[in-house]
Amino acid sequence: MDPPVSIRALQSDQILELTWNEGAVTPASYRILRGECPCAVCRDEWTGARIFDANTIRDDLKIEGLEAVGSYAVRIAWSDGHSSGLYTWENLRRLADDSARS
Repeated sequence: MDPPVSIRALQSDQILELTWNEGAVTPASYRILRGECPCAVCRDEWTGARIFDANTIRDDLKIEGLEAVGSYAVRIAWSDGHSSGLYTWENLRRLADDSARS
């Protein structure tokens, strides 16, 4: 999957806005993104079961940094100190679509 052509962190709305090469704009909720972090600290790496309790996400969650990882993912640094999750473009698109349905 191609990377988004634009990624904007809308801090006051707690939305990561992704614009894709076909022109689609998908907003992803910070709460959903943080709650679905794919890293081994947040998910059991053998079973995939969720370890992180999304109910502990603070209401004032912010993105402190975005770092491209190769051509396939982005690492998000969160204001809660967590930054080990790699969000692939496919995963981000799925989470943004889930966010739009919530």
